[in-house]
Formats: sequence, structure tokens, C-alpha cells
Amino acid sequence: MAISKFERWKEQYGLEYVRRLAEEGLCEEDIAARCGITLSTFRIWKILYPEFYAAIELGRSGADYAVIQSLYKKATGYSVTLNKTVKLKRVDYDPQTGKKLREYEELATAVDESHIPPDLRAGIFWLKNRQPDRWQDKQEREGEQANESMGGVVEIPSADMIDSPAEL
Repeated sequence: MAISKFERWKEQYGLEYVRRLAEEGLCEEDIAARCGITLSTFRIWKILYPEFYAAIELGRSGADYAVIQSLYKKATGYSVTLNKTVKLKRVDYDPQTGKKLREYEELATAVDESHIPPDLRAGIFWLKNRQPDRWQDKQEREGEQANESMGGVVEIPSADMIDSPAEL
């Protein structure tokens, strides 16, 4: 009985290789090329061999999850702790005369806490994709349509016309 090309390929490379290619963000055409098969064969294998399809989906979902987490952190801001190597200058003095005896440098490790502020563009991107009905570039409101029919003029009261901050 002849062994199919898929079985030979599976034995030689393994499904782990396909998963890693998908995790790197390669498209189907690139994965097929790296596997040494045509795109049509690749698509047939996805249908015929559930383990092949599962390896691709597992790689893609892992990569998507990592990007989602990174985008969320970028949009909301985060703190990071870094270990830095710093150079310390040491000076030894004579306790009796107070004169400098020697001066030397040594390396030490210090902990540095840095805060990465939220990124406005990442937040906008997140909201536009997660809640497109609320965060479109242009939203039509009932009042705006009425103003447009009246020539688009909006009256803004001057500061002396406002009696209290509650009217703002």
C-alpha cells in the first residue's frame, strides 16, 4: 500500500512545524510554499486531515492572543520592572586625616520601575474594532441632521450669557 504524500511529509517535518509557521503570521500561500506543496494541495489537506487543520488553527490562535494582549497593554498603559546595571563610584577616606585614599568604580544591579503611558492610537484602534457602532469616525445624531437642514449653524453662548456652571 502506497503512503500518501501527507503521511510522508508528516513523518519528516511534523505538525509542530506547521503550527509554528502559522504562529509567525504566515499566510496559507507562504505556509504551503515552506511545506513544499501547492496552495490547492494545502487547502485539500486542511479538509482531509483534521490534525493538519488543527495545527494551523492552534498556531493562529496563539499568535492572535499574543497580539490582543499586547494591544490591550499598549492601549491602557502598564508598568515594567527592569534590572539595570549601574556604575558606582566609591571613594575611601583616611578616618584620621580625612584625605582621599583611593577612588574606584564597581558595577551593581539596580531595579528600575518604569511606567509606559497609554497610547491614544492603540486605544482608538481597540475601540473602533470592538465597538464600531459607538466609535465610528462620523456618527449621525438626530440634532446634527436638523442643524444641517438649517445651514449647519450651531449657536455657542458667550461666557456672560451663562449664569451658572450647571448650564454648561
